[in-house]
Amino acid sequence: MQKRSQRLDGRAVSTRQLAQAIGVSESSVKRWVDEGALMAIRTVGGHRRIPIAEAVRFVRDTRATVAKPAMLGLATLGADAEQLVDHLMVGASSAVRGVLQGLYLGGRSVASIVDGPIRTAMQQIGERWRAEPDGIFVEHRATDICIQWLNQLRPLLVVDEAAPVAVGGTPPGDPYVLPSLAVATALEAEGVRAVNLGPETPIDTLVLAIRRERAAMVWLSVSTDAARDALAAGLGTLVGAMREAGSHLVLGGRALEARPLVVPADVQVASAVAEAAAFARGLCATPRTERSTA
Repeated sequence: MQKRSQRLDGRAVSTRQLAQAIGVSESSVKRWVDEGALMAIRTVGGHRRIPIAEAVRFVRDTRATVAKPAMLGLATLGADAEQLVDHLMVGASSAVRGVLQGLYLGGRSVASIVDGPIRTAMQQIGERWRAEPDGIFVEHRATDICIQWLNQLRPLLVVDEAAPVAVGGTPPGDPYVLPSLAVATALEAEGVRAVNLGPETPIDTLVLAIRRERAAMVWLSVSTDAARDALAAGLGTLVGAMREAGSHLVLGGRALEARPLVVPADVQVASAVAEAAAFARGLCATPRTERSTA
């Protein structure tokens, strides 16, 4: 039986449950397990159990149709990304999860979902505060729903224990949780082990994390002018630590789009999460001995 190194969250389904979820016979699922196409663990009694993370990977890789998502512990799937903003506007969290899960299980990358439907919806909702008294409430609730989905998705991502490590967050003066979490999730979807330090991370703490985790990649999401100024003040220290560790620094965020920051040639400024994800994908494809000189 083929072995895959992955982070499991303890949840698993039987071969019958997976068969019912994707509308195939149980014998087909058992055959895929025996052929090594689908990883399973054995109970004390010898029964096959498929970790949810492995079931999700299999669905994406094979483009299988999930007929009964509840069998996998998933919300009812939705296929229309155009409805995402409407669902977020009214706080329909189950419907939002259904749309996003449907996109992911259908083969869309995390980065493309974040850069596409989520970003578009949140930009529209973010304009609401200009004209509507409930604008801040609606935006904060929508943000929380997106954070919930990303936190539910991360345990389902296959990550090799020997994969390169990325550390990141937001600089001091940036309280936003969603952008950095979205980057962390997108990086893990590409096979990188992401350590998300979250909002308001001091530069010295980030330097400590680079050294302690032996990070191959560092990211910072910069959404406010205060955070941009904090980054500018600590950029020399951060770049020095990055070079010392042989890691790579990727910066992004709306504050850098509005007021570009002059950075060294070996620092990448990304305009989308997909650019950071592509960098991570290349990093995973690079032999460990070559990463520090890449």
